Amino acid sequence: MGKNQAYKAMQKARSGSSSAAPDDLEDGMIDGTFHSPEWHAARLASLKTSHTITWEEFKKKQKEDELRKGELEADKDKMMREYRAQLDAERETKLANGRNHSSTKSNHKKGKDIIIIDYRDDQSTYLNDDHFKHEN
Repeated sequence: MGKNQAYKAMQKARSGSSSAAPDDLEDGMIDGTFHSPEWHAARLASLKTSHTITWEEFKKKQKEDELRKGELEADKDKMMREYRAQLDAERETKLANGRNHSSTKSNHKKGKDIIIIDYRDDQSTYLNDDHFKHEN
């Protein structure tokens, strides 16, 4: 006898009531249903009309998804090849100029301004790269 069945038997014995309702069957089986038979019938009917799909429909959908995914990957590969071709073309034009073409280079060594702060007398001096070039 399970815990709940023993407790129910103890409650029956304690109350000592003999009601008009039929007694529970003591065959050791527990009735695990919490809903009425009408509810179960409605539930089964709703499951039959649900949005579930058949195995064939599922396989067809999977095949369509794979085809779509393959198309996207093909497009991605095509775009990557085009981008790579563009980069190669730009590289070839830069290499075609040779090594010593300063006119095509950008002047990346621009003069930097220097600020010298003298904390002893709270004065700041502003110097430019041109200042150092003229001293030498």
